[in-house]
Parts: sequence; structure tokens; C-alpha cells
Amino acid sequence: MNEVIKAIVVFICRETGLPAGDVQRFIEIPRDPQWGDYAFPCFSLAKVKRKAPQFLAREIALTFRPEGLLAYCTAEGAYLNFRIQRAAWAEIVLQRIFAAGHRYGQTQEGEGKRILIEFSSPNIAKPFHVGHLRSTIIGHSLCRLFERRGYRVVRLNHLGDWGKQFGEVITAYQRWGSSQQLEAQPLKHLFEVYSRFHSASKDNDALHEEARTWFKKLEEGEPEARALWGRFREISIEEFIRLYQFLGISFDSYEGESYYRDRLPGLIERLRQSGLLVESQGAWVVPLDAYQMPPALILKKDEATLYLTRDIAAAEYRYQKWPFERLIYVVGVPQKLHFQQLFKVLELMGYEWSQRLVHVDFGHVLGMSTRRGEVVFLQDVIDEAIQRAERVIEERGEDKEARIGKIIKEERGKIARAVGLGAIVFNDLRTKRTKDVEFDWDRILGFEGATGPYCQNAHVRCCGIMRKHSGEVNARVDYEVLSSDEEFDLIKRLGELPNVIDRAAEECEPSVIAGYTLELAMSFNVFLARYRVLGGDNRITPARVLLTHGVKEVLAICLSLLGMEALERM
Repeated sequence: MNEVIKAIVVFICRETGLPAGDVQRFIEIPRDPQWGDYAFPCFSLAKVKRKAPQFLAREIALTFRPEGLLAYCTAEGAYLNFRIQRAAWAEIVLQRIFAAGHRYGQTQEGEGKRILIEFSSPNIAKPFHVGHLRSTIIGHSLCRLFERRGYRVVRLNHLGDWGKQFGEVITAYQRWGSSQQLEAQPLKHLFEVYSRFHSASKDNDALHEEARTWFKKLEEGEPEARALWGRFREISIEEFIRLYQFLGISFDSYEGESYYRDRLPGLIERLRQSGLLVESQGAWVVPLDAYQMPPALILKKDEATLYLTRDIAAAEYRYQKWPFERLIYVVGVPQKLHFQQLFKVLELMGYEWSQRLVHVDFGHVLGMSTRRGEVVFLQDVIDEAIQRAERVIEERGEDKEARIGKIIKEERGKIARAVGLGAIVFNDLRTKRTKDVEFDWDRILGFEGATGPYCQNAHVRCCGIMRKHSGEVNARVDYEVLSSDEEFDLIKRLGELPNVIDRAAEECEPSVIAGYTLELAMSFNVFLARYRVLGGDNRITPARVLLTHGVKEVLAICLSLLGMEALERM
């Protein structure tokens, strides 16, 4: 909570008796700066006081006396509008950014604490498809957010590397596989033979039986089955790492479902001894009807374990290896019941840390499929994004700040990659994660509107101005000259970054950062449309250069938090 927000909260709490958290939550920046610098809607207060919100706003405004950074408080309808000491706040914010640089908004709240984040988690022996895209993008952003707050973040990739489908993959490879093609295009080839298996097995029970036999061999540790499975796992991880590196993402652990198999017998025995595990129609379950949930299936009739069983073992192992403040699972909405059951079973097992488990769910990606409904692979989407970005950049021609015509071909390719990837990332993160994401190539790659390239271009414009500025950036400026509504709107937004980071981390909601980045970029472009940064008098130019420097630093921080590159030319 910055000093201005804190002053407003103290005043309203003193006059109303509302809890500080309730007041802070509703403070906003008015759409029209003529209304005020900050505003507080009295609707929530009206419910408590049982009075009209307009009456309450007028009543509270009458008690206001100028104090510290707060200059005025007026009532406008149901809103309390506050004006603050602009020059004083501009000096505090811009000097703070100037001193901290890229560390601005960083805290030590999580110092000495560890957060585990499980995300991405594709299935081995298949190319990385877009179904795992949202988990990857959201999880990566959350890692950066929590690191910004001082936590030690452990990145977990819980690979889907066990289950009866691997009997099918082995069968398919043994029948139709090629070692040469496996070396040349490993995941593409495995997916092709796996798809062929499914086509051939529709009316072929013998093929299904062959797959079951191979999986049984795999479970029993038969050397040939284990060797094939191990090879498929190894080449899958190699391909995934190559793709993750391209996206700028890394993991601390690739321990998948198979890693926990040896822990399952002991886990099941403990569940039995504790009385939690009961037989139900030949299977073994943990009843959860007392908690309005269906039973948690732990063992099937054939004694085979399930994904839930392995997740319980994984949670135990992770707490033993990395005692955590929080363990976050970034997995889609369809798995909501699974995680409710997982957390409840761990709670019933007596683990206090079960209360520290969080399911960060998200919606689907819409508009990203082939006409025949086939699987869309992430590498194809990335390639398409980069090709389209290259065309968009070429069509834009020379830009006032970037002069794209002078950029060599190799650098232009790097820019296209950053713009293409940034467009995909921002399109995902600008939407509240629980909502479905609409995917439209023409819209997401636009340099106008709510897009990644628009935000990246705002940073490019800052860099262009700073390149043209011949002198050094200095924090000893006349802050009184930053008096226009456009300039002060920027200063207010820059001062909000620490609060925005806190809120995004607390809600596990990267869209808070994306929305803030977009608003800052729009505010900066409005400012540039009305004022010149360079070429003014000796009082105005240094102040506006410092302001532009602050915008540049904060945009770079935000783009990094989103997992996007902050370009200097575009």
C-alpha cells in the first residue's frame, strides 16, 4: 500500500469504522481526471450504514481537512473524490523508481520461504500441443511474480509419463516405428504411430490385448519395455527443453508420475491402516460424502493406481524434499474436483500443510484448432506467430522511433520472434484466467488496441526518446512542472506498481499485471500525443525525461513479469 492509498484508507477508516482491507479494495483511479486523482465509491459503506451512498459521500467529505499528501476531498454522487499534492507525490514516485531501477516494486515478503509451482506438465511421447499452453504461460508468470516478492520458487513439471497408453505407444512403435525417423523427428514420429494404433485398434481386440501385455511388462520392469519407455521419455524431455528454452522458461524438476510408483505401496498401506481406505464394489476408495464430494478412487478393481494416488504420493514427497509455504497447481478448470479430493484426502491424513495447497485453474483456448478438429501443436503456433509478426513489421515500414529499415535481417528476425511470442503470451494473460481465451491472429498481432505488440511498442517509444536525449537522466528536477492531467495520470499509475504486484500474486492472477501494463502503455501514448518530451525549456525537458525513464523501467518490469521481452527497437 503506497503512501497516498494509505492516507486515504486512514481517513475513511477513521470516519466510517470500516476495516482497512475493505476500504483499500475499492479505491480506484477515476476515468476522467477532472473528477479527482483517486476515488472511493460509498456503495459498500451504504449497506453497512443503511444510508444512501450519496448522503454518506457528502457527510464524509464535510469532515475532511488537508493533511500530508491529501489536498482535497469532494463528494460527486456516491463517490468521494480525492486530489493529492501532485508535485510532492511525483517527486516520491519518480525518485523511488530512479533509485531502485529494475528492482522497483520488489519486496522481501517471501524471504526465507519457498513456493512450489507445478505447471505445463505435458504428456511424453507426444508433441507439445496448445492444450498445455495456458498452464505454461500462467505458471511462468506466477513464478516471476512470487520471485519479485522475495520467495524462493521451485518450478515443477509433472510429466504425464505413466499409464496404460504407454503400452499402446510401445505396441505402435514395435509394429510401425522406424529408428531413423525416431532420431530425425522423435515426437512427431511417435505421435504418428500412436495415431495409427488408434485407427487400427477400433475393431481389433487383439491389438488392445497386445498393448495391455506391453504395459504389464512395463509395470513389471521387463528390460525391453523399460528400455523403450525410457528412450521415449528421454527424447521427449529433450524436445520439451528445446521448446521451453525458446520460450525463455526453465524447470527445477521433471519428475513425472512414474517417479512416485515406488512410493505407492507404502502410501496405500498407510491409508488402509488409518481406516481411510475402504472397499467399494471391488475398488478401494476414500469416502468423501461427508464433504459433499464423490469418493476418491485410490485403487481400481485390478489393483491399478490412478492419477490421484500418484498425486498424493507426489505431494508427500515434495513437502519432504522442499518444505513449502505454498504448493500451487496450475491446471485447467476440468480438474477442479480432482484437486478438491486431493486436498481433502491429504487433510484427512493429518497433514497440516494440506491447507497450503492451491489449485490455480483456468479456462480453455478458443479458436485454435484445425477445420477437421485435429490437435494443434505449439511449435506450429509459434512458427505461425513469428511468420505473421515478420509480415506485420515489414508492412509497418520505418517507424519514427525504431526506423525498422535500418535494422539488419538477423535482428529483425529476433524482433519478430519477440513480437510473435509476446502476442501469444499477452493474448492469454490479458484475460482473467478462469475465462476462456479467444484466439484471433489479426487482433492479437495488432500494434493498436489491447495487444502485446502495443505494450512492447510503448517500451520501444520510451527507448527511442531516451536514445535521442543527449544528457544524463537526473532525479534533481523541478517536479512542479509535471502538472498536467496526462503527466500526473502516468505518475499515479507508476506509483501503483507495488500494489499491483501484490494483488496479482495474492490472487494468482497475471491478468492484473497485463491490465496494468496496457493501461500504462495507453496513458503514455496519450501523453506523447499531447506533449513533447525533448526540445522544451530547461525546466520541463529534464522532468519529462525522468518521467519517460520511469515509464520505461516500469514497462520493462511488467513485460518481464508476463514472460515477454522488452524490446528497444521494433
